[in-house]
Amino acid sequence: MKLSIKIALDKIRPGMIVADNIFYKEDLLLAKGTIIKSNYIDYLRRKDINNITVVAEKTYYDTLFDNPAEKFYAETYEKVAYILESAKNDLPLSSSSIFSVVETILEAVFSKKDSVLLLAGFSGKFDYLTVHSLDVCIYCSIIAKTLNLSYERTVNLGLASLLHDIGKTKIDDKILSKKGVLTPLELEEIKKHPHLGSEIIKKIFGYTNNIFRIVLQHHERCDGSGYPMGLTRDKIYDLSKLLAIADIYDALTSDRPYHKKILPHEAAEYLLAMSGSQIDARLADIFIKNIAVYPKGCQILLNTNQIATVIDSNKNMPLRPIIKIMTDCKGTPLLHHYKVNLESNPSIFITQIFN
Repeated sequence: MKLSIKIALDKIRPGMIVADNIFYKEDLLLAKGTIIKSNYIDYLRRKDINNITVVAEKTYYDTLFDNPAEKFYAETYEKVAYILESAKNDLPLSSSSIFSVVETILEAVFSKKDSVLLLAGFSGKFDYLTVHSLDVCIYCSIIAKTLNLSYERTVNLGLASLLHDIGKTKIDDKILSKKGVLTPLELEEIKKHPHLGSEIIKKIFGYTNNIFRIVLQHHERCDGSGYPMGLTRDKIYDLSKLLAIADIYDALTSDRPYHKKILPHEAAEYLLAMSGSQIDARLADIFIKNIAVYPKGCQILLNTNQIATVIDSNKNMPLRPIIKIMTDCKGTPLLHHYKVNLESNPSIFITQIFN
């Protein structure tokens, strides 16, 4: 599935593809998949349609994405989608092609962590498996940088995190996208994906590194409640423990067929509740301080109904950043913005993130 993005009508160019049906009242104006022509743009303008969702085709990246980091994310998404689609269709995959994708992610993270972190959880329409794989790889790469892991371990973690759910390409889409509660048989099918993924990875990378091992164990839990082998704390590979935390966090902060995403501070509380029992407490603490934060530059909605921008983080309380208030409680832009430190203002809290 191609990445789709909602953009203003004045950015629309002939040749772009409509990603969603466009309605005016109850009338269908343009159907999904329509190639836009000049007269269509004029038609939409006359109907007071201000923005539409289009397929993010590479030809139009410069028009669609003002931020170079967004363009990077879209380009990388396409490469990850190709990898997963190839695995799904049993097409050959080379280790060098996958490594090149991970290398670009690592380069982006090590040079501009904040801007890349801001993109994780990209706002748009996408294939969940693809964007989840990319986001988890970004998170793991940031923690590898924080822990100052060796080059070999950083690359292995990057490859494993990008491919951690590749085994799901062998599971029925109806099970993966089911909105209701899974049956016991469906749950057993889902639980096969770490093993299926590790077997795919062995074919690509062989047995000489720990990539397949990291993937195989990413659903193991320290108390033995995980799968596929029910391993306990000391028997779980350390990089699998880190991947597990990134996987849980991204699942919690993403919209899924069966649940709505939650905010970073809520996901952090969930991780803290699991710390020491199911997940590694030390790694969870490092993850929360470096990932479960509101990155500089992101826009947020407060419980006061004001819109603000995050301008800095607090080392002691990363989930209570320093913000700049942009509007009043009615949403009217302020002439003079002002700074608020949420660490010292406990009655003010974040209720929503705007991508």
